[in-house]
Amino acid sequence: MAAPHKTVPKPEPGEERLEFLADLVGYHLRRASIRDMQGMSAALESLSLRAVPLSVLLMIVENPGISAADICRAIGLKRANIVSILAELEQRGLFLREADPNDNRVQKLFPTRTGKELTAEALERLKDHEDHLLCALSGSERAELRRLLMKVWQGDEGD
Repeated sequence: MAAPHKTVPKPEPGEERLEFLADLVGYHLRRASIRDMQGMSAALESLSLRAVPLSVLLMIVENPGISAADICRAIGLKRANIVSILAELEQRGLFLREADPNDNRVQKLFPTRTGKELTAEALERLKDHEDHLLCALSGSERAELRRLLMKVWQGDEGD
């Protein structure tokens, strides 16, 4: 004989059940990511920066002379997508291009003083945002969270 079907009462509006979602790590990652991206967008808005262009600019500031192809490999960006990002950053005077003396087809990218200053301001704002976002975590918990998240996104690469 089949077990009787168990009826689950319908929750009141605003009291949605999360029985199955609560067990999914991906659900929590997505919710945390949305909260982080909203705060990051707000922190960078007055600088007219978004997350991906800032990542590209950071790569140039931290690695003067880097090529666009190297940036794409480092941050997982498609080469076709970097063209418009570099055009936007260059138009704002945030970096300069120089031909590679060994290969004129390759352009080396160097930050300008304006690019360095904007990056420093953006990083300060992002630090404040992360401090707010992660205020419930201790320093060691934050380090552990970074370590675990890196293991997730690196997959087999981190082994």
